[in-house]
Parts: sequence; C-alpha cells; structure tokens
Amino acid sequence: MRTADEARLVAEYVEWQKQGAWVVLWGPYTRCFWAFACWPVVPREGVVIRAEDPDTLYSEMRYVERMHGYLWWRYGRGRTPVPRPRV
Repeated sequence: MRTADEARLVAEYVEWQKQGAWVVLWGPYTRCFWAFACWPVVPREGVVIRAEDPDTLYSEMRYVERMHGYLWWRYGRGRTPVPRPRV
C-alpha cells in the first residue's frame, strides 16, 4: 500500500507525462486516482476516469483518447486519414 504522499507524486507524474491533456488527482478519501480530460476535442459531457492503481489509470486514459479521437487530433493533423475498411 502506498502512502497518500506517494500516490500524490504518482498522480503528478502521470499528469506531467500526459503533457497537459489531463488533470490527474489522488483522492485520499476514495483512495483512487482521478483523471479529467482537458483537450479541445473532449465530448461535451466531459470525460472522467477513476482507477485504483496508476497502470489501470494510464491504460484507461489511452483507451479514452483513442475512443474520442484525441490522438488523431494531437498527432494526425495535416495527414490524410486512413480509410476504414467497410464491413
């Protein structure tokens, strides 16, 4: 079990690693990490992720980034989108 100070440092590191795309907090009462998306293409209703460990938090953040087109917005601008195969 990590202390609250260690968990806060982990949250700060994950937020730094994501370069301003997320606000990441440690909830001492909930004992969970919380991430709030703050990129320009975030859905109107917002995106909040809750996870008990940083590995789960990070993988959920990547999943949500892909699901909502953030990775394309951030890294794919100026490129021709790859057409999806029709099923």
